[in-house]
Order: sequence, then structure tokens, then C-alpha cells
Amino acid sequence: MTITVSKPVPLVRPSIPTPGTSLVTATEARAVRIRAAVESVQHSFGEHESLTMAWADLLASRWRKEPLTASETPALRVAWALVSIRVVGRSIGALPANASLRDAETWFLGPIRPPSYLSDFVAESADREAIEQLEAVAYDDELQDLLPYVLDAHGPGSRSSVMKDPGTWRSRRAKKVTGVFYTPADVAEYITREAVGEFGEEIEHSRILDPACGSGVFLKAALDLAATHRHDLDRFEFVERSLYGIDINPLAVEAACFVLLHECLRLNNRRDRLPPWSLWHRIRCNLCVADALTFQVAPIDNFSEDLASLRTALNAGTYVPPSSRELDSGTTTTLFSRSLALGSAFPSLVQGADAVIGNPPYATIGPRDDAVALEQRFASLSADNVARSDYFPAFVEMMWRLARPGCSSSGMVVPLSLAYSGRAQMTATRRAIMGSGGQWRFAFFDREPHALFGEDVKTRNTIVFRCASFDDPNAATTIETGPLRKWTSRQRAQLFDTIDFTPLIGISIESGIPKLAGAESARVFDQIMRQSVCLRDMCTTVDSCLPQDATSKRYGKHVFIAGTAYNFLNVFRPHRRLPDQRVPWSTSKLLALGFASESEAARAFAILSSRIAHWLWCVREDGFHVTKSFVMTLPFSDRIFSETQKDDLARLGSQLWDSVQTQQIINVNGGRQTVAYRPHASEALRDEIDAVLLEALNVGQAWSEHLRAFARTVFFVDESDKTRRRFTSHFADGGDQCRE
Repeated sequence: MTITVSKPVPLVRPSIPTPGTSLVTATEARAVRIRAAVESVQHSFGEHESLTMAWADLLASRWRKEPLTASETPALRVAWALVSIRVVGRSIGALPANASLRDAETWFLGPIRPPSYLSDFVAESADREAIEQLEAVAYDDELQDLLPYVLDAHGPGSRSSVMKDPGTWRSRRAKKVTGVFYTPADVAEYITREAVGEFGEEIEHSRILDPACGSGVFLKAALDLAATHRHDLDRFEFVERSLYGIDINPLAVEAACFVLLHECLRLNNRRDRLPPWSLWHRIRCNLCVADALTFQVAPIDNFSEDLASLRTALNAGTYVPPSSRELDSGTTTTLFSRSLALGSAFPSLVQGADAVIGNPPYATIGPRDDAVALEQRFASLSADNVARSDYFPAFVEMMWRLARPGCSSSGMVVPLSLAYSGRAQMTATRRAIMGSGGQWRFAFFDREPHALFGEDVKTRNTIVFRCASFDDPNAATTIETGPLRKWTSRQRAQLFDTIDFTPLIGISIESGIPKLAGAESARVFDQIMRQSVCLRDMCTTVDSCLPQDATSKRYGKHVFIAGTAYNFLNVFRPHRRLPDQRVPWSTSKLLALGFASESEAARAFAILSSRIAHWLWCVREDGFHVTKSFVMTLPFSDRIFSETQKDDLARLGSQLWDSVQTQQIINVNGGRQTVAYRPHASEALRDEIDAVLLEALNVGQAWSEHLRAFARTVFFVDESDKTRRRFTSHFADGGDQCRE
């Protein structure tokens, strides 16, 4: 067998979104051919009853019994396996361009002689069609970089992909149901570096688990990280000793195994004396097709010797039949406490993993017959509400529940809702975090101007880390946080190098994790939130209304707040200038606050238009939705203001409303219009408003400079980007009506 070692992956990597590029687009340039090859092979099988047996003979786990799932047929798994074998062999230079699927299987098996061959079931015409598709793929550094994505059986499944190609809607639906999306390589590498990097030189001997491993993006990142610590690392030995994965999708698990095999064969020649089939199955022992929610760390008889014997048999380069061993619970199993012991699947993890990393599903769990058992294992799950609960909070709990007690370091990327949502499940998750011990760090990422997962998947995210101190494993829980980061794609290369964290002292996260930058911001936030007043105290009525009602005279003493925002809270009084009446109004309702007098309404308008209000919204909420609960609980009311301050705020509120009339923004979306008023062109008035509020809060006027810098940074994001310099005019006094 001849192995050609490829050149290092180039600095510009298609697995990382950059200006004008997309991970999905880069992947699809190759993956569309690979899926076409799979389809040709699968369609040629027909109704072969012996196909299932042939698949089991060649690819079923040799370590544990894993039944086929109803959603992934044997024909599909065989087709993906044959195509993956050829892609791997061709990528490492072990197969020529004219190699057939039978040639690829022969290379994969080497001297192994299984009872049957998968390629025997493939028609010659289908083989030719598949090879034609596969040879349209460039076997270069970019393919090696994209391998975990091109071997993802789902294919593209974003809103953007459906708009470009309606034929991808099935994939989008499947991805939405399972909550699975591509994790860019730089995200996986950052999380792995921060979590596993805690081990330093001991990374070679660490045990790393991804409980939602997919096609192996995080496992590959861990392998690459270990190789940077030791340049002569035996990659295969590290994979076999240190990397473990669980996924409910068998196609994903098998793809991850091919990805890791590819990395070992491509860069580690010392194992080329064994047939790839034997290496594949030794790696496969570390990957399990199972539901991660069913696992727990539990006492169990150690199966290490059995696994060592199996690996010895595989190391002999002879055929080993599939396993019939069932996974064990390690405890008394009843109808209401069904679980699996982690050590049954992975004997080396009988006491838990040294690190738990990954990107869990962003989907609801759905009906379960083990809801009571899940409630017993996870603080974030209630038996009565499991079907409507999200998966990812349970995976956050796995960061300590599947980790080695006292000495572990973990990291995951999850939705931003972990930080701000008031749902009972999120509150329970944050409460569980507070009780779990260890050092927790949270980094938050907005979706605009650019998104962490790329422009094809617009999500807001939290990257969360946990470290149980090796020096003091019994230390109390500590929390560190960061701001809601916004960036442009031009800044992405430096994004992860600029992340730092701010300790929260005396601030509970049960009701939410504040998104703060710097110790002074944490101090100010704590002081502001200690106020025992709220904006609701100022209102005579709190209601909702349609946008067109903001023109009615009966709402004269009202302030309106739109339900969404970004660079500023869309706060306004009854419109003075009406937009084009030929365009219908939006039907999205506004929050309408009523006041006893015009001066009180003007005062509330000043408060809600302040930079402090916008800053608090970014700290406490998701950076997009403006909720009624946020507005009502803003820590301001007439009780904290002197008579002079009340008069000043009323005057400034009236002046600000006069000023922003020149900054009216009319937005037409879906044939319906909304109206907003940009406050940034009235910076001097906002300075005065902030000064009054800071004085009333006893925060100190020095904080006003921070607020000005914050507002400007949120608006511009990247002032070195020429395309964003046009926003400078928005900060100048005056201006004309804007239509956007």
C-alpha cells in the first residue's frame, strides 16, 4: 500500500467562513458529487435481503451491538461506506483515478477476507456513474480540510440553501428536526484549545468525549491540537487512547470514523502495515451509536481487558466477526430509571471523561417513554415537559455529569438562550450550573453583521467552558462572562484571539447571565440592578397596539416600543409625520405605555432612548427582541429622581423627540411598513440624559464615556471596514428622512 503525504492545509481554509465565502458553499462544491455517487450506488442495490448481513459482516461494531435504526437503511449505510472508503483512499494517494468501488474495498480490506463483499451488490453501471461523480472532485488540501462536512449525509440545510436551491428543503427539514448544523473548524478548534488546552503536555493521555460527535469535527480538532503539542505524535495511538464520540445517527458515527482514519493514514505512516479495515474498527470501538441522554457515569465491571483482547485480534490483521455484546446500565434498571453506564461503551471512561466538548443538537426533544428517568438524571428536564424541552441544556449538564469528578475541563457551543431566556428549563439549567462547582466562562456571539456559524446559518450563540480545578476540585462555582460580541467577517481571523472574560462577583445567574465587558461594567451593572424600582411604577397603563394606532390622538400621552431592535431601541411618541399611506402598516404589535401627564411621558421617552437603557438591553437580553418584561423591569422610576432631575428629563425627552423627527426611518418589508427613529444624530441630548440618569443612580459621570464608546462600537462594529464608514453620518446632528 502506497501512502502519499499531502502538503499542510493552507492558511486560507474553506472550513472557516471568510469575507465572501461560505462553509456550506465550499462544502457543496464537492459534497454534491459525493452524494450523487452515494445515490447511484444505493439505487443499484434493489431488494437484496443479504445486504444487511453483508453490512454487518464488514462494518458493524466489533465491540458492542448497535442495531440499525429505522431511519438509516442498510442500503444507504453501505452506499455511504463504499463511497467514503474510496474518497479516503483516493485522498491519501492510495488509489488511482480509475479505481473502482471494488478496488477501493479491496484496498480497505487488505488481506482480510470477510464472508461477503459490499461491492458485489453494486451494478457495474452504478459503479461507473459513481466513479465519474467522484473523479469530478478535486482531491486536494481543501478536500482534506472539508472532509467532516463532505461526508455529512444530510447535506446543506439552511434557509439560504433552500432559497438558492428548493431541492434542499428535505435536508433543511431533517437538520431542523435533529438540530444539526455544520460547526466551522475555527469554532471547534477554539473550544478544543480552551478546554483541552488546560491539560498542557498531558493532553496525550487525556480522555476526550464528544457526546454529539456528528462527523467528527471536534474529534479532528482535538487530534490536531495534540499534534501541535508533540510533532512526532502517533496519531493512531492518540485517537485510540484519547478520543471518544457518541451520536444517535449511525451515518454520522461511521463518517467520523472515516474522518479519523483519514487523518491517521494521511499523516502517520507507522500504521500502514495494518489494513485500513482493522484500523477503522479499532477506531470504531471509541465511537458509539447511541442516545447520549441515556448515559451516566456509573459503577460497572471494567471491560478493559475484553476491549484490549479485541484490539489485539484486530491488530493481527485477520477477520474479526461483529459483536453481540449489549451495552450495560451498571445499575438496577427499571421501567422508570433506564440508563446506560458510560464505562460499558467506553471502559476507559468508567470514571468519566477528562474533557467533554462539542456542539449539541439545537432542537426540541419530542415525546419520550423514559421521561421520568431523564428527570432523575438532568436538572434541566421535567418529566411533564420533556417533549417540549430543548436538547442542549442536557448536554450542558453533561459537561460535568459525564466528566471525571473534580478534575475535568469541558467546552460547548450552544444557543444564546442559555444566557437570557426566562423559560423554566433555562432557569433550571443556570441554577444547576451554579450548583455544579468549577470555573464557568461564557462567551456570547450575535448574528449580525456576521454569524458564528457563517452566513448560511444565522444563529446567536454562547460558547461555554467549565473547568473543575485540578488544584482545588472542591472549589465553589465561579462565573466569568463577556459582552455580546458583534463582528464582521473581516475580523473573524482575530475573533477568538480577542476573547477575554470578566468575573461576576456576587451576581446570581439564575435569572440570566449578564453579558459584560470588564470589572467596571460588572460593578455598574450590579449597582444599577440593586435598585428597588422599575419603570412599571411610572405607567398608568401597559398595553399593546398596532403600529397604525401610534397616529391616534387617544394615544397622546403614550410611549411606544417596537418588539425588535439592534443598534438602538425603537422608542417613539405619536407620529408627527406619516409615511406613505398607500403602503399598509405592519401588523407586528407595539408595546404602548400610558402616562398620567405629558411630562411623565416625555420623561419615560428620555429614559428609554438613553444609552443606559440600550446598554442594559444588550447586557440582559438577546440583542434583537425587546420584551415587555425587560421594559417593565428597567430600574428607573420617579422615586429615584429629584424634582430638578424630573424636570430635566421631561425637558430633554421633549427636545429629543423634536430632534429625532429628522431621523425617521421608514422600512418596507413584505409589502408592509414600519417607522423608527434613530437617536444617534442627537448625541448631545443623549449625553445630558445619561448624565441625569447616572447622577440619580449614583454611578458616577465617568461611566458616560463608556456608554458613548459602547453605543458607537455597537453601531459601527468595525470602523476599519470602508463599507461601514457610511454610518458616520448617522452620528451627525440633523439629516433627512431615511427610507431603508
